Amino acid sequence: MKRYILSSFVAAALTLTAGLSAQAQTIDRILKEKKIRIIAEVTAPPFGFFDKNGQPDGSEIATTKQLAKDLSVELELVQDTGAQRIPALLAGRADVAISSLSITIDRAKTVMFANPHGAHSMIFTAPASVKITSAEDLAKKRVGITRGTLEEDTFPKITPKDSQFVLFCDIAATIQALISGQVDCASFSSFIAKSVADRNPDKQLENIFTVATEYSAAAVKPGDFDLLHFLNTWVWLRLSDGTLGKIYEENTSVKLVDLPKF
Repeated sequence: MKRYILSSFVAAALTLTAGLSAQAQTIDRILKEKKIRIIAEVTAPPFGFFDKNGQPDGSEIATTKQLAKDLSVELELVQDTGAQRIPALLAGRADVAISSLSITIDRAKTVMFANPHGAHSMIFTAPASVKITSAEDLAKKRVGITRGTLEEDTFPKITPKDSQFVLFCDIAATIQALISGQVDCASFSSFIAKSVADRNPDKQLENIFTVATEYSAAAVKPGDFDLLHFLNTWVWLRLSDGTLGKIYEENTSVKLVDLPKF
């Protein structure tokens, strides 16, 4: 009986060790290869965009660079549109997605989120000439929305049924539609709305109303628990020492709000 119990204990220990070893493969590979692949969206200022020299810039780009620096590995940016961030991650094209990815229940069904490191408010913005003061005023209005964003999931639920939603593949296209008059208004984060208004003063763009504040976080593929654990630890350390708050404020011109923890 003792021999049986001992054998069972050893077998269980070996199984647990094998499981932990399998879970540690992602971070081990990143450190061994000295490279981390991170999905970054570069059509969503101030989180990600191309600077005047054609180089990726923004708060999330700076965050990815800080992560790679702390890991002492090379950074490979996998540039994609908002709608393709999660599909690209699940397809194995990257190890992590850090691209102003808001935490939602639907997304949490397919990827694992780290603790949030950023936040943004969802708003409606429109030219002053368009008379909109509330969601009810969006009836029969053409509303620009970017595919694959939280706005696509949220706004159709709070607006009149006869609102005309026009979907675009990336934020740049949504912005162009708004300033060209293709849509009456559009939904963005408050930072993007401010950036668009500052760059197009003749359009007299105004924030109509704020719907909600959402939190963004890094995401990994299901099962990458070792990488998730490292990211949670890293986010806590870099929030505590002010590094991530400084990156956020430098790129958005506002202070980072208090963030929840899982």
